[in-house]
Amino acid sequence: MNKKLCMAMLMATGMGGALAQSSVSIYGLIDMGLAQRYQSDALLLDSSYNATSVFGFRGSEDLGGGLRLNFQLEGGGFAPDTGAWTKGFDRQSWIGLSGGFGTVMMGRTTTPQNRIMSEYDLNNTAPASSPLKLLGMAANAALVDARQSNQIQYASPKLGGFTARVAYAMSEVSDGSKKNFLQLAANYKSGGLSLGAAFQPRALAGQLTANNANHQGGYMLGAKYDFGPLEASAMYTRNEKKTEGNGVGLGIAAPFGAWKLGAQYARITKMDNGAQGKGAAAFELFAKYTLSKRTYLYGTVGGANEKARQFSKLSEKNTFALGLVHRF
Repeated sequence: MNKKLCMAMLMATGMGGALAQSSVSIYGLIDMGLAQRYQSDALLLDSSYNATSVFGFRGSEDLGGGLRLNFQLEGGGFAPDTGAWTKGFDRQSWIGLSGGFGTVMMGRTTTPQNRIMSEYDLNNTAPASSPLKLLGMAANAALVDARQSNQIQYASPKLGGFTARVAYAMSEVSDGSKKNFLQLAANYKSGGLSLGAAFQPRALAGQLTANNANHQGGYMLGAKYDFGPLEASAMYTRNEKKTEGNGVGLGIAAPFGAWKLGAQYARITKMDNGAQGKGAAAFELFAKYTLSKRTYLYGTVGGANEKARQFSKLSEKNTFALGLVHRF
């Protein structure tokens, strides 16, 4: 249905002939619910609490000989509660090729760390409630930014359960105030076991050179095992910025029919450069009820200790939400 709708729109504007041999689709996600966030005691009709509301296009063309052209345009800043869409295609804006050699993407996209390490957060790196994200240790919160512009990223084909990604991005800043970017990540899967790692070298951190003394080589390690009736995960993060700390995350989740119930915990175990934050901790309890392959209800309760409130500059020590997510 999505492909037919998109092709009809393109043909109506005289562009259909150019894409007649391509597979193009419109997709998106809408998350709406009632929530109180850590930043305020107000009860809100909230968007993007459990999953980021997005809108985008993606497509692929068979070039023959096993070679494909791929592209993706995805925008965040989409607020279903007001209808506003303010950021354009700020999340994904790339074109590339794929084949037996793997996949190459060029443009703005998520980093190798984000793509590989997010599976070790059992609540899908929920924007508002993840304790890992709250303390700067999540796959989309640690080691510089979760997305990089001017990026070339290569993903290897699967080799006996092993996959790897490497990305390089040009700063395109002539005054030397920002470095080029390099990041590597890989994972290995066998049966119910998944192991992952990401590395961000200090020398190419994409950070301001004026603050270079505050930077170090950063990395993330993750492990997850699916026992069948439940899955458990563990993560360790050493942030690239010394003032953002090192820490651990633990999670457990279990399916019960249409339900998925889980809990996660994160704690900062080390701070450098005299920064405060060691001992900051947070947790979340979450439940999801699947209504269809594309739709689910969710409920979440989270809490942070006093050190976490100070470290993350929170006005509240608790958060909660009840909401609905639909993918299209």
